Amino acid sequence: MSIPHVQLPYFHDLPAADEEAFRRIVARIAETHELIPYSDAMQRIDSGNFDRPYAAFSFDDGFISNLRIAKILEDFGTRGMFFVPTEFIGTRTTAEARAFFGFADGVDEGAMSWHDLELLKQRGHEIGNHTSGHKVLSWVSPGEAIDQISSGAEAIRAQLGECHHFAWPRGRYFHMTALAAQAVFDAGHSSCASAERGAHSRREAQPLRDTCIRRNHVLASWPQRHIDFFFASTALQSIGSPDLWPGELQIL
Repeated sequence: MSIPHVQLPYFHDLPAADEEAFRRIVARIAETHELIPYSDAMQRIDSGNFDRPYAAFSFDDGFISNLRIAKILEDFGTRGMFFVPTEFIGTRTTAEARAFFGFADGVDEGAMSWHDLELLKQRGHEIGNHTSGHKVLSWVSPGEAIDQISSGAEAIRAQLGECHHFAWPRGRYFHMTALAAQAVFDAGHSSCASAERGAHSRREAQPLRDTCIRRNHVLASWPQRHIDFFFASTALQSIGSPDLWPGELQIL
């Protein structure tokens, strides 16, 4: 893990029972990596400026427990990126949340409000686009995919003034299309993040438009050795990787 690189661990919600475990994870990562904000990480990936190990945290879906997450990150002197599906914002009950995502299990809390997101932004955290309705972009029509991307960005910019980064729902390559990837940048985003495992250590400049951002999904309940394994193995695999989009997702 001493290889100069950027790691992008990402989480979803934080059950109260896992709060201390999450704090230990952040502390462990801070032992081996310099913690930086997400936009700073994107700038380093864009420029190829890696002189040590860095880590930037992001969180998908905008669950209300992300407010506790933000406070823990602040205790460690860093800030997070919160990717939100805008139609979920303000949803308060578990039943509503499960209906929104279409899952019977694993969704046990509602969402942050626009007011919550504004307060996070004021404290230095970042809010990113995770589509408007959390639709899988490869499962909907091209027109709906473009609307999901652009309407999410427009809503965030209308409420918070800016929206620079995007992460697509489900996050695997087969959940994305080349047309949707093009639409992400056409909508004014600077980066597009997946949930494909990986790290970034390329040492030359490469536009973020050409770079598919890889992130490592983590659960706070996992043993630390599992997280160490993913960090070490993806750092090693990143050596010499151009971080390009796979062929079927190449942006024209």
